[in-house]
Amino acid sequence: MNRWATLAAAGAAALTSVLAYSGTAQAADGTCEIQEACYYFNSNTSGSMIDYEGDQWTHHDDYFISGGNGQGQVVGNNAASLFCNMGPLFTCETWFNSGYGGDSFKTLGTKRVNLPTWLKNNNASSKKYYSGGCSGPGC
Repeated sequence: MNRWATLAAAGAAALTSVLAYSGTAQAADGTCEIQEACYYFNSNTSGSMIDYEGDQWTHHDDYFISGGNGQGQVVGNNAASLFCNMGPLFTCETWFNSGYGGDSFKTLGTKRVNLPTWLKNNNASSKKYYSGGCSGPGC
């Protein structure tokens, strides 16, 4: 009986730690770290920034958080540039509409780019993913 109780307790502890880990997402902290897509208020990756670790259904609920021009402004329809701080086989994709809709722009990992004219200050959602590289403008 003690053996089963010990195994059950160990299993419950392991499950709890896995669930706690999987439910923990790193919040944006204003530092562009590896594996993040970082959007900037100004061109040439300058001004205030927000760092995204995961996909963003909408940019309209987020605010530029680092110091600099644009701090506190809504990210949606206000980003001018992007640093895709991912490996070279990853792609950061930015959409014109929330929910990954409308036209999009792809940027290969490791690149710092100004968003194209049609998307500058018109950004609404984004994803980053393994692509094996990308092709087209921005890559």
